[in-house]
Amino acid sequence: MKTIHPSVYRKTSVSLPAMSYRRICAARLIFARHGIYYSDQEIYRRLFKLFLKSWRGQGRKTNGLRRYNKDGKSYGVHPLYINQVLYAALWQRALHSGESVSRMLDVAIRVYLPRFLESLLGQGDADSIYWKTRYRRRTRTFPDFFINYTCHTGRNDGVMLSYAQETQIISKGNLSVMEIWDLLQRAA
Repeated sequence: MKTIHPSVYRKTSVSLPAMSYRRICAARLIFARHGIYYSDQEIYRRLFKLFLKSWRGQGRKTNGLRRYNKDGKSYGVHPLYINQVLYAALWQRALHSGESVSRMLDVAIRVYLPRFLESLLGQGDADSIYWKTRYRRRTRTFPDFFINYTCHTGRNDGVMLSYAQETQIISKGNLSVMEIWDLLQRAA
């Protein structure tokens, strides 16, 4: 198997409904008003991480991905540049649950984009009181975290293929500076 690294990026694309992409553009404008300039890619990356952190699926593995681009809706294809570790964790989740990466991003935009805005804009000066108040009203808040992905092949011969995939979510709150530095080199 190939080794994956968080500093190596994969170039691919996602298809999003027009309404979801408008929400991303609106979020970029809100951030810009507060002096934060994020690209679509950075917003996607952070939303994917929140999505993976919140997923609690307990079911069995599906037999394939469900159709996402339904007729009659307006979809646009948008570039996605994502590091290999996060992409591997997303694909593990996609194969397990039967949802495409595009569908995961669409759900993350609708569900986690407001939380992301509140958490980021609630830090700082007096203008942030509104955002702090909104964020404090939430029942679940997430401190910053890393996502690490590993895959180990136990056996691969002509008779059997056995492997295990693991996605680990590591909170930054309890880590020392050296542990954070180490995770920056191997996690998303």
